[in-house]
Amino acid sequence: MTEAKKPDFLYLNRPTIEHLHASLSAWAIERGDEPIPPFSKARIEQLDSLVEAPRRRFEGRDMYPTLEEKAAIVFYSINKQQIFLNGNKRMSTLCLLVFLAINDKWLQMPPDELTAKALWLANTPSLDFPRIKQELAEWIREHLIELPDSLK
Repeated sequence: MTEAKKPDFLYLNRPTIEHLHASLSAWAIERGDEPIPPFSKARIEQLDSLVEAPRRRFEGRDMYPTLEEKAAIVFYSINKQQIFLNGNKRMSTLCLLVFLAINDKWLQMPPDELTAKALWLANTPSLDFPRIKQELAEWIREHLIELPDSLK
């Protein structure tokens, strides 16, 4: 019997997150939104932990084996850990979408729903992580589609 090949995932790294942060900061300024402090003010040790979070393994097994679970931990980590001095909900949303896009997936939903989920997540109790992570993964799964050609 042959073992099924585990899917390969692409992950965000620090340079990509720094680039996303710069783009989001410029966009916020352009729109007249609340500014986002420089990337250099981020909690780098927590950022490094975020980069590794979706890849974590325990006893030889992925802690987050599915794309939806990996995406959920990316969204959760930035939103809840307050890695940046400001803009964590916006960064968590952007990183979620980019993580999915580099893995050829996208979320099909109105922008207001995505914003509402980021706000909801920011107000959830951190001690309820297992339930919240599962709820996020299910929400992502319900809205997950192939990446549209227009975004490739």
